[in-house]
Amino acid sequence: MKERLFKTECAVIGGGFAGLSAALELADAGKKVDLFVKGGLEQDCNSYLCAGGLAAVPETGGDSHSLHVRDTLKAGKYLNDREVVKYCVEHFYSDVICWLVKKGVHFDSELHMEGGHSKNRIFHVSDTTGVSVMGVLTGLAKKHRNINVHENYMALDLITRKKIGLLSGRDRVLGFYVLDADSGAVKTVAAGSVFVCTGGLGKVFTYTSNPDIATADGFAMCYRAGMTLNNMEFIQFHPTVYYDPSAPNEFSRRFLLTEALRGAGAFIKIDKNAKDDFVKKYDRQGSQSTRDVVTKAEDIEMRRLGLNNVWLDCTKVGVEKLIKEFKNSYEFCLGKGIDISKEPIPVVYAEHYSNGGVSAGRHSETEISGCYVIGETSYTGLHGATRLASNSAPECILYGRLAASHYIKYGTPEFEDIPLWVPGRATRIKDLATISYYWDMVRRTMTSLCGISRNEARLTAAKNVLAELNKNIKEYYWNYKVTKNFLEVRNIAAVASIIVESALARKESRACHFREDYPGEDAQYRKVTAIKKRKYI
Repeated sequence: MKERLFKTECAVIGGGFAGLSAALELADAGKKVDLFVKGGLEQDCNSYLCAGGLAAVPETGGDSHSLHVRDTLKAGKYLNDREVVKYCVEHFYSDVICWLVKKGVHFDSELHMEGGHSKNRIFHVSDTTGVSVMGVLTGLAKKHRNINVHENYMALDLITRKKIGLLSGRDRVLGFYVLDADSGAVKTVAAGSVFVCTGGLGKVFTYTSNPDIATADGFAMCYRAGMTLNNMEFIQFHPTVYYDPSAPNEFSRRFLLTEALRGAGAFIKIDKNAKDDFVKKYDRQGSQSTRDVVTKAEDIEMRRLGLNNVWLDCTKVGVEKLIKEFKNSYEFCLGKGIDISKEPIPVVYAEHYSNGGVSAGRHSETEISGCYVIGETSYTGLHGATRLASNSAPECILYGRLAASHYIKYGTPEFEDIPLWVPGRATRIKDLATISYYWDMVRRTMTSLCGISRNEARLTAAKNVLAELNKNIKEYYWNYKVTKNFLEVRNIAAVASIIVESALARKESRACHFREDYPGEDAQYRKVTAIKKRKYI
């Protein structure tokens, strides 16, 4: 891809479960697909780190769709779209699990239980499900004659009819600008359709289970294009991420201990030598409750006692089960000098998943024609106020297939003359310290002022800090040539402001959104928080 202008009918941005499922469905139908990934295909995405699995009700056994629907609505505090929940639950097995098996994924025979689920319904491959599924899907994508993969390409902004001054009629996507991270050149992609599958926003916060690529790119890009973002205040924190402040690299500090460990009998305790599940003080299910309940309990106790971490006790799970079904977690901890069959693991909560996202329809279509948003970047209505464990992976694949099917049936690619990227008088960035400062300020502000526990004063302070940062970043953007690092900080700053605005708007506590000044649920807020574009971002 050496041309400054590149033309394709189907452009997929992002190569996780959502992007790959959409790309494969389009390609299998004979469409030519160009797949753009910010890092390397397969490992540089949240999907690869999926430790738990995919929730689905099998055709046989004691489970039922109604039970899965009930569990999902309960976890989401009934903010979910009931029809969407029902549709997903009824199709996760037939259209996701069976589809993956046909593609070559071999799931373990025993289904796992996870927090918030009433039955064992988690399809998995040991505790490295993401590795196995991504291995299969990327292998198929790389060999497919209709898919061209472009690695180390970061999308900047969508190009739409309104953006180039064509104001009549419904807005339509025409393409996007993309940074070739290897050469530093910005190129223009003219596309008949764009599928935004860029994953999460974990790097908005200081502590996250997400990989380094999770810098809210799709959220910010769609927001700047004029799309609505829903329920962005609902940030899910995972309660059991390995804690070691002395670890030499960030990955070693953020290793995720799968939810299924607690489903198998592990529990969280305050002190290394304690015997009791302290979460039972806050919920009768204790450590087997949903993530929002567990992380809130951790936050309260850690702040009350001045603790840096709590402890995950897996000794009741049994050494044989740990080695067989949780091999990755077992071996990681052994490498840290911890035998989890005999001693507890130091853990802390960390940002894990955005329940909110770009407003998307029943086929992941958006308010901009030709643009589909899939996976964590989207808001379909499935999760409500908090995601039930392992519902998001099958959502990615189901909606990836639905979006592709919708385009194959109804898509009518249109191409307009679009402007090439013009750097103008921008010069090369030399002051890297300023970018590092922006990175640090955004993440520290969000972690300190808009973390698990929130109130009006802290959120207002965060809003003011971020507003000023966004103004400075905007000026910086127009004066200097873009780099991957700067584009990422631009995106996390923009999305941080959206999260804070959403959190200020919801004056109640519901699931993973906890307001100290409004500690109870309020019926008037049993609705979606919708945020539209502001001028300063």
